[in-house]
Amino acid sequence: MSRLTRKIALCALLTLCFFLCGCGQRQEAETPPVTLTALQYELENQNTDFANMWFFHQIEQDTGIHVEFEEVKDQDWTTRLSLMFASNNFRDMILRGSLDTEEYGATQHLLVPLEDYLEDYMPNYFSRLGMDGAGDAIPSSDGHSYYVGFLLAQNINTDGHFFINQNWLDRLGLEAPTTVQELTDVLRAFRDGDPNGNGLRDEVPYQATFDDCNTGIYNAFSAWGIPMNEDFVFIDENHQVHFAAEEAGFRPCAEWLHLLCEEKLLDVECITQGSNLWGAKVNTDTAGYFSYWRLGNTVLTQDITSQFQCILPVHAEGYQARLGRLEDVVEFGAALTVQNEHIEDSLRWLDAQMETETMLVAQNGRLGDTLRLREDGRYEVVYVPETNVLYQEVPVICGQFFAPQSYYEQVYVPAAHREEKSAYSAMYEAAGVLEDISYRQLTYAMPKTSEESARTL
Repeated sequence: MSRLTRKIALCALLTLCFFLCGCGQRQEAETPPVTLTALQYELENQNTDFANMWFFHQIEQDTGIHVEFEEVKDQDWTTRLSLMFASNNFRDMILRGSLDTEEYGATQHLLVPLEDYLEDYMPNYFSRLGMDGAGDAIPSSDGHSYYVGFLLAQNINTDGHFFINQNWLDRLGLEAPTTVQELTDVLRAFRDGDPNGNGLRDEVPYQATFDDCNTGIYNAFSAWGIPMNEDFVFIDENHQVHFAAEEAGFRPCAEWLHLLCEEKLLDVECITQGSNLWGAKVNTDTAGYFSYWRLGNTVLTQDITSQFQCILPVHAEGYQARLGRLEDVVEFGAALTVQNEHIEDSLRWLDAQMETETMLVAQNGRLGDTLRLREDGRYEVVYVPETNVLYQEVPVICGQFFAPQSYYEQVYVPAAHREEKSAYSAMYEAAGVLEDISYRQLTYAMPKTSEESARTL
C-alpha cells in the first residue's frame, strides 16, 4: 500500500470515527429527561412553590428526574383526589396529604403495589422498614403495600396544646384558668378590659378553626372528658370504641361554644376559616387563648409568641379533662398510580429524599445554614428562621421522611422548637390529661377494609 493510499485510508477511518461519535452525541442530546407529574399536598397556611424550590432542584440534579407539581391546599385535597381518579387522567405520583389506599389500591386497583420494587429502587427507605416494626401496618388487606410511609418519630403525645396570653393576664391581674367557668370569666375580661392596650374593643379572646386537632375547636371538648378528633371516635381504657357525639359531655360543650359565640368570646368565623387566616388574626395581637402545636418555628411572629404560655386543659364541673393522644404511627407519604410509566424512576426520585442528610435538610434547612453535622456524626439545628420561611426553601412535612425512633436518635439532635413541643407533651403526660389509648390505633395502625368503612358511614 502506497503512502498516499495509507493516508486516504486513515482519513477515511478518522472521518468515520468522528461521524459515529457525532451521531452518539446527537443521540444522547436528543434523549429527553424523565419527567413525572405529581399531585402535591400543601399546608393551608403556607404558600409553597414546589416547582422552584431549591431542595427539589437539587434532587433533580442528583437523579436526572424532573417533576411537574400540581399543588393542592389541605382543604381541597380530598376533593381533588376524587376528581383526579374520576377523570381517569391520573398524575404519576401522589405526594403527602392523605389517601385511602385500601379503597384506591386494594379495591379499585388504581395504585401500584410497591413491595417488589422497594429493595432495588428504594434502598434507603427499605433499610428502615423493619426498625421498631415501623412498616408492619403499611400492607393493605390484600397483603400489598400501596404507599411509601411517612414517619417522623418525635416522642410527642398530642396535637394541640392550650396557650393563653400571659401578658394579658398580668395586665388584668388574673390567674391562668383551670376550670371552664374560670376560662369563661377570663375570656370575658379579655373582651372587656382592652388587654392589648390599643384603646379599641378589637379583642376576640378565643381564636380557633374547625380544621383539625391543632388549632381546631375539637380540643374544647376535652374539658368535658371527650378526647375529640376529626374522626369523632375514640377508644376508652377498656378498649371500647366510642362515637364522640353520643357522649354525655358533647352537648354541654356545644352549648358552651354557642355561648362563647353569642358573647363574642369565640371568633364566629372559626367554623369556616383555615389555619392561614387564623394565624394572620393571632398575629394582630387580638387573641388571648388558642390551641396550637407549639409556639416556636410556626406561622406566629416572635413578638406574639413571647406573650403566651402553655397551660393544662381546663375541665368542666364533674368531668376529668381528656385530650386526644398522638403516637408515632406511619402516615401516608407517597403512592404511584397505575398510569405511571416510570415506576423505577419515580421510586429512585422518592428514595433520593430518604438519604439521611438530604432528609434532615428537607425538614430543617440547608447544611451550613440552619443545619450542621456534629463531630459525633449527628445533625443539629443551629438556626430556626421565624414564621416558617423554611417552606420557601425545603418542603418540611410536605416532603418525604421516614425515621423510626431508634434510627432518628442516632442521626439527629432535636432542635429547640422540637424540645419545646416535647416539654409540653411531658407536662400533659404527667398531669394525666391525655386519653389512655390513641385514636390513631383505629385510623392508622388498624386500617379498615372498604367494606368496614362503608358500614361505619
